[in-house]
Amino acid sequence: METTRRPDIDWLRVIAVYLLFLFHVGKVFDPAPFYHIRNADLSFVMLVVCGFISLWHMPLFFLLAGWSAVTSLQARGTRSFVAERVRKLAIPLLAGSALLGPPIKYLELRSGLDLNHAGLWAAAPLQAGFRTVIPGGLPQANPFDESFLAFLPTFFTHLDRFTWAHLWFLAYLFTLTLLYLPAFGWLLRRRDRLTGLRPAMVYLPILPLAVIQMTMRSRWPGIYNLYNDWANIAYFSVFLVGGFLLACHPALERLVQSEWKRSLALGSGASAALLLAVLGVTASPAVPLVGSAVAGWCFVVALAGLAHRFCTASGPILHYLSESAFPVYVLHQAAIVLPGYFLVRLPLGIWAKFILLLLVSTSLTLAVYQWLVRPLAVPRFLLGMKPKVCRLRRPVALTASAAAVLLAVVGLALPARGAAATPVGLWYVEGGAAQVAIDPCGTALCGRVVWLRSPFDDDGCDLRDRHNPDPKLHGRRVMGLQVLQGLKPRPNGTWGSGSIYDPATGNTYTCYLALDGDDRLRLRGYVGIPLVGRTTMWTRVGTENRMCREDD
Repeated sequence: METTRRPDIDWLRVIAVYLLFLFHVGKVFDPAPFYHIRNADLSFVMLVVCGFISLWHMPLFFLLAGWSAVTSLQARGTRSFVAERVRKLAIPLLAGSALLGPPIKYLELRSGLDLNHAGLWAAAPLQAGFRTVIPGGLPQANPFDESFLAFLPTFFTHLDRFTWAHLWFLAYLFTLTLLYLPAFGWLLRRRDRLTGLRPAMVYLPILPLAVIQMTMRSRWPGIYNLYNDWANIAYFSVFLVGGFLLACHPALERLVQSEWKRSLALGSGASAALLLAVLGVTASPAVPLVGSAVAGWCFVVALAGLAHRFCTASGPILHYLSESAFPVYVLHQAAIVLPGYFLVRLPLGIWAKFILLLLVSTSLTLAVYQWLVRPLAVPRFLLGMKPKVCRLRRPVALTASAAAVLLAVVGLALPARGAAATPVGLWYVEGGAAQVAIDPCGTALCGRVVWLRSPFDDDGCDLRDRHNPDPKLHGRRVMGLQVLQGLKPRPNGTWGSGSIYDPATGNTYTCYLALDGDDRLRLRGYVGIPLVGRTTMWTRVGTENRMCREDD
């Protein structure tokens, strides 16, 4: 049976999936639990933004899933529908958990966090950040210093080491769909029978949602373990069944579409009340519970109406994005956590890290999808995509973010070649804050601090290496400290495979350097891969005034 695709539903699904990049990158800097990695500095803005998105984001996923279930059941019948759910949900759940779960959980534990089937734990240094939203703090996590190879078998043999991370949605949707399948069949046989509907009926689901929040949420706050998460199961069931009913009854769907303005106003009012609760203006526990129910349902209704009115365009772009949506959903979390674990340790501000991680994770996900998933049969099968029915044509256009990855990697891999034969000499660092002397040490190059613009601390004492991760080294002077080491010449005229130590943070980064003319030195420090790093320009001592005159 042929079905006609709805561009508004496809656009909603695409927007919901790609919004995950913004949401989950924001969670790295959000004081509220939980995310697998956590920046040292947290942002109240991220708390508000991520809290607002969370009101309606996952409810929208479940409503869209309920809507799609009607189309699939009509086209396939019950038996083929179950087989399609296994292919689309169960196989990606198993493959994603087995392949992506271990590195995500490992870096979570390395970050001092542990969310497992029994609850959430946090290491002592992270407790202060959580107390801004959980005054009593969290149970303290056990220290974790295992290697990945030692950890890996325990991921599959110890339940408290396992995570399905963001793929919990697939587990819940698969379970709930099979659980409600008899009811769905019954509703489908009675489709298009609702008549005499009034606008107030659009808002009836707010009542059970509010009751669920008021009576169940305190006991089951939600850790997505499926077997003991009854508040979430009940809450998301309302949206799943609601989406199914919308697709079964066009009259009800038309009514919802006509209510988008009123729903948007109600949802905005509820969100304002929630913000007042976050700011401490109101202390009533009923406000966040009821407010989240009102805002969640009203924003989903508003989005459905807005999409029906404005998201009507179809074409190759929507086709490409729609096909990519599910694989992107499965892949995106690892593309945030793996580079993000290293990126949050960089000496950058919150917004610089946020933008960098957003660009890196989006680009990495789309690059993996475009070149390692979309053209290949096995990855397509593991990520729930349909088999290729014909040889793939050349993509309409290379995604801008994937192209950005290529340009960034190429730019980092081909540093400028300087005219001078060696960077040996005396260099101003960070705009003149210090001078570093680079000298040969064996077959490599090393560098030590020989001058500081501010050589004393607040007490008038010599500046010491107080941020070093080794407490035994806190007493050594920064003056004379070796900060560069192990830089070896490369065939392309650069020096690499070395490291640079930053006394201001106590962090050590992999680095390479390249001469930019005779008297400028371009040094890049990074963690893991050159893409995740920062480049600084050093100036040869004694040439700064001459270069300024040349620039004039």
